[in-house]
Amino acid sequence: MLFQVILVAGLLAAVGGPLYGQAEDQLVNDIRMFTVLAAINVGGYDEGLNAEAVSPVRKAVREDLASIDSGMRARLRTYYEQRKHPDPEVDLSQYISFALMCGEPPFFDLKAEVPTDLPLDVRPIRGLSGLLREFYEVADIEQLWQRYRPAYEQEMMRYQEALLEAVFEINGYLRMPAASPETRGFRVYFDLLAAPGSINMRAYGGDVKVVIHSSTDLRIEEVRAAYLLHQLDRLSIRYGEAVARKENLSRFAMFAPALDNAYKTNFQLLVTKSLAHAIQTRMRYEPEDRRRQRIGEHLRQGFILTPYFYEKLGEYEKQPQALRRYYETMVGDINVRHEAERIQSVKFAERPATSRPAPRRAARPKVSEEESLLSQAEGLLQLSELDRARRVYEQVLSGGGPGRGQASYGLGRIALDEADPDLALEHFANAAEQSGDARIRAMAHVYMGRIQDILGYRDLAVAHYRSALETGDTSPVVRGFAEEGLDRPFTGMEDEGEEEP
Repeated sequence: MLFQVILVAGLLAAVGGPLYGQAEDQLVNDIRMFTVLAAINVGGYDEGLNAEAVSPVRKAVREDLASIDSGMRARLRTYYEQRKHPDPEVDLSQYISFALMCGEPPFFDLKAEVPTDLPLDVRPIRGLSGLLREFYEVADIEQLWQRYRPAYEQEMMRYQEALLEAVFEINGYLRMPAASPETRGFRVYFDLLAAPGSINMRAYGGDVKVVIHSSTDLRIEEVRAAYLLHQLDRLSIRYGEAVARKENLSRFAMFAPALDNAYKTNFQLLVTKSLAHAIQTRMRYEPEDRRRQRIGEHLRQGFILTPYFYEKLGEYEKQPQALRRYYETMVGDINVRHEAERIQSVKFAERPATSRPAPRRAARPKVSEEESLLSQAEGLLQLSELDRARRVYEQVLSGGGPGRGQASYGLGRIALDEADPDLALEHFANAAEQSGDARIRAMAHVYMGRIQDILGYRDLAVAHYRSALETGDTSPVVRGFAEEGLDRPFTGMEDEGEEEP
């Protein structure tokens, strides 16, 4: 029993904790976002600079950085220009994703432990960390951040009361306790250095992140919708098997011209958005005929399950369970034949004509079935759905593809969570041998070293720490784990403050 306590509470807390840092508040002013966007402003990002709603902070920061070392400026400009996207929104979006994924200064290491944790738009700019480390020091970003932080805090205070009201209202409908841990992963970030007036939203591992750029008006409706999606997305992951059993309906969404391809290719996302539209409509204080009209509009846009959820929520409101308990019943009661008949009579809306030609988008890498499975397994592992995560990882292993090293690594973490060190060592050894990713090989050796330390085999532990340093992964955090292991034996109890890479 003592070994289990040490292994699970110590080893996993030190190396296997959440990928994203957790703070108590949902409103965040983040030096990572400030640094990344300051860097691209120096590098040539000028979109929205002359817009009416642009923050004065942006122009002031650019003036402060005008005298930065010319060599640093040239490297930033070269990096930015080589990766500049013709669509300004896509161009900014990749850097927003990077800022949300990277670690704290001064290293800015990407915090993804495995390759499929990285969003597709981040992968082409994965090498930005090294340039940011130099920029952070040369530009004295810490001092600059302290100077402008009050302006960010003032922007944050504009949203505080409205956000609390929105969260309270949605939690009330979902019947969630005010202090529910399900709320903690939702974050609203504030930016004053990018083009004004827009909002960026990301869903990572069941957690939704919203980035609000400078705006004269409060964007609280978008934030409210994002918070609702945060809660519903976690349910769609938790009850993914129930959702998958209704996936035959997804083919009807293919015929909706106005529906974004993201919903056509991801039924789980389509279900979540359909339910979100239904809940938002039921929460509106307006006549029933107007609410029914809204539901019809969502259906014609391609959100094919919105009418069903709208009707089913009427039953939910009359029973005592919270939505997180009622969700499986609600999805399970979908009658595929009945909904198919309803959808077949719908005249879908046409894609709206644009006033300007659609921007040319660079070819984006397609996600393979194996990558999709690995991402699904990682999400399940983050939600502690160990049995389901194990089945998905084993499915990847049986496929014999290049992701089997990552699958073995995931199975090793599951074995640790279940306090089975022998099985964990076996899986980590396979990961170290099979993975083509240096980060996975290095972390597999770190895990094996720590397990051997706890078991009392110091020589074997030292060998693994040395192997971790020899894998080719140069990230300071992983290197720190290995070097600490060489300096002193890992006990599982003294390193709880460490954060996973």
